[in-house]
Amino acid sequence: MALALGPPPGGDPLVHIVIVNWIVGACLGVAFAAVLLVADVGGMHSLMLGRNISVPALALLLGGFAITFGGVVAATAIMLIRDDDDTDGGRSSRLQPVPLRASARARR
Repeated sequence: MALALGPPPGGDPLVHIVIVNWIVGACLGVAFAAVLLVADVGGMHSLMLGRNISVPALALLLGGFAITFGGVVAATAIMLIRDDDDTDGGRSSRLQPVPLRASARARR
C-alpha cells in the first residue's frame, strides 16, 4: 500500500495542506531541538542529565519546538497559496483605490 500525499477524495484540500505542513514543521522542530541537545548549546544537555527532571524538561523542549515550528511552517504554506488565475503578480484586481472628496468643517 502506497502513501498518498494528495488531498483525500471528498476532503478539503486546505485542511490537508495545513495538516501535512504542520507535521513537516513539527518534525523539523524536533530535529532542531535534538541538534541543540547534541551540540550541548548553553549546557542544556548536561543540565538536563544532571537533574531528576530530565523527562519533563525534554518533553517541554521538544513539544515547544514542535508546536512553534509546526505553526510557522503551516502558516507559511497558507500564506504562499496563489490562485491559478492570478495574472497581475499577486496584486488583486478587485481592490482598487477610490478617490473621495473630503471637506473641512469650521469648529464652533
